[in-house]
Amino acid sequence: MKDERLLRLLNKDPERGVSALIDEYGGLVYAVIRGSLAGRCCETDIEACAADTFSEFYLDHAKYEPSRGSLKAWLCVIAKHNAADCLRRAARQAGNIPIDEAAELIPDDFSIEGDFEDRSVRAKLVAAVNALGEPDREIIVRKFFLSQPSKLIAQRLGMTVSNVDTRTHRAIKKLREQFGGEL
Repeated sequence: MKDERLLRLLNKDPERGVSALIDEYGGLVYAVIRGSLAGRCCETDIEACAADTFSEFYLDHAKYEPSRGSLKAWLCVIAKHNAADCLRRAARQAGNIPIDEAAELIPDDFSIEGDFEDRSVRAKLVAAVNALGEPDREIIVRKFFLSQPSKLIAQRLGMTVSNVDTRTHRAIKKLREQFGGEL
């Protein structure tokens, strides 16, 4: 079904429109979210995130501009944002996150041949981040493994945003030196 027809149906008969939208793009949206959340969130969270994606689109569908991209792309962007929000909520609920668990959030695009070498590099990175000590270790985990903004990190650790940014810069500099500038 063409995007224009879906939008017209959504405006004319919202219930049928949302149903047609889910029929057309449900599998794609679910796959995008599952790719981000599998192994990190339960199946219920993945399904709720997919439902939230369609609900969010329906509530804001008047803002959609076909000239800026396809309906498919728009839904994928919403799905990715919702998946990231779900990961952040899970991290907040968990409190402090061990670096070993956070390291699992690094995408696993390994080839069979390079798997051992990549795991070795990852293990070295985890050890180097652990060696930073607190609060630098916690800041790096939250900022780069969990994609939390400096403001949220500052609130959670009782610091200023400026202090978080300065410590991030210094910690990255240390890590780059340890890895020969390859970070």
